[in-house]
Amino acid sequence: MRDVKEPWSGERSRRFFRSGELHLVLLAFLGERPQHGYELMAELTARFGPAYRPSPGSIYPALSALEAEGLVLAEDEGDRRVYRISPTGADALEERRAVLATVEARTGARFGPRSLEPALADLAAKVRAVAHLVDEDEAETILESAAADIEKLSTKRRRR
Repeated sequence: MRDVKEPWSGERSRRFFRSGELHLVLLAFLGERPQHGYELMAELTARFGPAYRPSPGSIYPALSALEAEGLVLAEDEGDRRVYRISPTGADALEERRAVLATVEARTGARFGPRSLEPALADLAAKVRAVAHLVDEDEAETILESAAADIEKLSTKRRRR
């Protein structure tokens, strides 16, 4: 992080994001899924914790700039404006993966779709290991319940 001297205060403040990084982080979030402004602010808070406090005064101008560059598309859905990464934005994000990696290394935040394959493989191995130890009807009930919970998550995600 670099120190920036505020001319009116005589004190130094710390800027969390370096030049262009907030735009890149927002683009990365939108690469994961479409979101409206307050969802993006919640993502920033969740991933960067107390170190960075987003405000509408920083997020919405950044989204407007990304939209003006053709990197995101915005459309009104009800009373909210939802932002989606454009094909040009996806290309720009891919070109800037190295910069995003430096943000990840500096902040500990992670971006991009997370692979569930290791967790799924681990779960399948655990189910196989105990399958012969449990009552078949009980195991089927548990698996059906888990499948229903997963379907609820997928339905919730599609509504966004």
